[in-house]
Amino acid sequence: MKKINLFAVLALAATPAFLNAQTTSYSDIVGYQSTPLAVGLNPVGFPLLNSDLLKTTASSTTSNAVSLTGQTDVGSLLTTGEPYYVEIYSGSLKGDRFDVDTVATKTAANGSVVLSSSSSNNTYPVGSIASQLNGQTVALRKHVTLEQVQSFVQGSLVGNNTAGNADQILLFNTATQQFLTYFLRADGVTWRGSTTGTVSQNKVPVPPGTGVFIKKNGSTVNIVTAGTVRQNDFALPYVSGLQLQAPGFPLSYSPGALGATSANGWSGNNTAASADQIQIFNPGTASFATYFLRADGSTWRGTTTGTTPQTSNNIVGDSVAYFVKKASANADNVLVNPVQ
Repeated sequence: MKKINLFAVLALAATPAFLNAQTTSYSDIVGYQSTPLAVGLNPVGFPLLNSDLLKTTASSTTSNAVSLTGQTDVGSLLTTGEPYYVEIYSGSLKGDRFDVDTVATKTAANGSVVLSSSSSNNTYPVGSIASQLNGQTVALRKHVTLEQVQSFVQGSLVGNNTAGNADQILLFNTATQQFLTYFLRADGVTWRGSTTGTVSQNKVPVPPGTGVFIKKNGSTVNIVTAGTVRQNDFALPYVSGLQLQAPGFPLSYSPGALGATSANGWSGNNTAASADQIQIFNPGTASFATYFLRADGSTWRGTTTGTTPQTSNNIVGDSVAYFVKKASANADNVLVNPVQ
């Protein structure tokens, strides 16, 4: 799939502040990406972030409520029905993320954000946080949602009240190892799930690091995203089995850059089917290219590329979803911040 990655860096260095030559100010790195959606299935990721609603330090954690410095009503920043998460920027949990209990945070109406202890999107157990967030920097922001993904599309998606005839967004459930299918209704606005009845699914989140497949009917369109570039380590836990992932940064990755070695918990084997794998979907051929870790624990090969090592080849695109197949889980996997 041809992609254009137009990485608009607005501020990598300090800029003198107006009227004060001794003061420097810094702004976030932002950019945009444009990716064509061909007719059929397209693997897509969303590494660019929604803007921070706030970024401050945490002062204490009581149960699942994190008190934030300088805040008096965190709930007033949230919109009912929208999904949010907190990302940790320093300390022992740097790079971890926790979903927010929006209702509880708005009900509390104080200086704390209430975390959702039961969310499968959390990269660390809420019950194990204890004092690890005290004095650490945290950011609060909104998740990308299904309706926001639709807003990224330049052109129109096809809506239909029959799921098979509508444009779809597919998320992969690691617990069931099956896809969850969401389709656009004929009104062109409402998203429903194939197993969720008549309840609108517009606010279903696409968590950071999670890829999707977009099934497109009709003609090719572009999907254009804009947002902030993450400047933080990125927790990317692995489960045993398949997981549909996406880069946490707008960068292409090789197996080596992903840290995919036996030293980091990957399982190698000279037989592809018995090894941990990275699977890349090609929309043009509607098939997967499979790469696997060799028994030496460091060399990657493709099942169709012979003996040529693929370890340093950027097989994962900067805005593309990809499957990882692992024999063993690794809850502690972290991608180090490449934006220094």
